[in-house]
Amino acid sequence: MPLPTYLRAVARSWPPRLPRNAEPWLDGVIAVGVFVATALPVLLSRDGQWWHLVAAAGASLPLFWRRRNPLLTTAIVGAAISVLGLAHQLPPLPFGSLVATYTFALISPSPWRQIAIGVQSVAVVVSLIVPGEDWATFGYVGMAYVAAYSLGIGTRGRRDRIAMLEERSARHEEERAAAAVRDRNRIAREVHDIVAHTVAVMVVQAEAGPVMTRNDPERAEKTFEVIAESGRTAIAQLRRSLAALRSAEGEVSARPGPGLADVPGVLDDARRSGLVVTLRRRGRERPLASEADATVYRVVQESLTNTIRHAHASKVDVLIEFTEDDLRLTITDDGTGATDVKSGYGMMGMRERVTACGGEVYAGSDPAGAGFVVSAVLPTE
Repeated sequence: MPLPTYLRAVARSWPPRLPRNAEPWLDGVIAVGVFVATALPVLLSRDGQWWHLVAAAGASLPLFWRRRNPLLTTAIVGAAISVLGLAHQLPPLPFGSLVATYTFALISPSPWRQIAIGVQSVAVVVSLIVPGEDWATFGYVGMAYVAAYSLGIGTRGRRDRIAMLEERSARHEEERAAAAVRDRNRIAREVHDIVAHTVAVMVVQAEAGPVMTRNDPERAEKTFEVIAESGRTAIAQLRRSLAALRSAEGEVSARPGPGLADVPGVLDDARRSGLVVTLRRRGRERPLASEADATVYRVVQESLTNTIRHAHASKVDVLIEFTEDDLRLTITDDGTGATDVKSGYGMMGMRERVTACGGEVYAGSDPAGAGFVVSAVLPTE
């Protein structure tokens, strides 16, 4: 790997993330290392005393608890550094205070950071002014504190950004998973509606075929033509629905499916099955959104499928009414009425379609008399 690429990769992964059980060990190593760096000048000093080592320990060993209470650690370390400064036993740099500065800049919230900065400033001024340090010492010590604070703030911002990106990535993953589930459900509804309706029509025609073959050969030929035509229509619709699994969204949307304009065709299929179907239209018709348009067709199709398969009906009335704000769709038959309207993928898919469009649907026994009724209200705005 080229050196510039390697350096960029290291920069993107810095600071490294440590396991939680490794943090106490790291803090212990840092505290011991700072103690050695702070106590060594005391041991090499001619006028060093035992209590100077105690102050060096106070300026370093509390760093072991720097993550638990960064403000208290800063105060203890700053006070110990001030004591060493008054005793003229300062190390080349106040290592403990620099580590504490980095820590509270990284961990502490905004109000406490300002308090810690004030505590550190007092400790630094006392430890430098009282011993009479020159301006050069003020300069490099001040720059060291600024660098430590800036490094902590920068690391904090980087971690916050990483956390935000991880949260955004998780949210996008959840949205993609939800979208995949919606697509699977939509395709399942499409396939069910196509297959259930077509098979119902074909079964009815096939059952009547042998009888017509014996009694009315010409009508029998038309029956088999209906079966063939139903099969071809189902294949075409299935190909379009299954293409959504392989094609881009734009390609699928460019090939619209059946809608309100295709309702007469599905009514003709029901008439070929022996039903007497009446279509009534009311109100001023206007264009519908693509989803609502497809929902109208599928609700009519599923209603007629249930009538053919379960209702033992002879007549079906389909009313399509446009009001000022919505479209009202009512399909009523004169069959045996409702048995279990909650079960079945067809009813469930119908409710899902209507609800997704912001509408409402009722399916059950006809309140006005015998038979079964499906009533749906879809917004047109």
